[in-house]
Amino acid sequence: MGLTRKSKIYQTRQKFALICLVDKKTGDKSKTRPRFVKQDQVVIMRLECAGVICLEPFKLFPQMGRFTLRDEGKTIAIGKVLKVIE
Repeated sequence: MGLTRKSKIYQTRQKFALICLVDKKTGDKSKTRPRFVKQDQVVIMRLECAGVICLEPFKLFPQMGRFTLRDEGKTIAIGKVLKVIE
């Protein structure tokens, strides 16, 4: 049996910017920035946290390259880390 780990990092102050929508079938990126994201849409976004958190790009370290965004006990997004900007 494998070992499953779950890390919880609580950040009260986060900033994010939606960069573009991605077409699931073709992989094409939209030219304009979306104002919001609907359920089952794929988006590239920039997330900035107030504190230091441990993340790595998914391609280099898959175990540290996933995240879940939650709000008031509900999952609002899941994703993969494409790039880490320091």
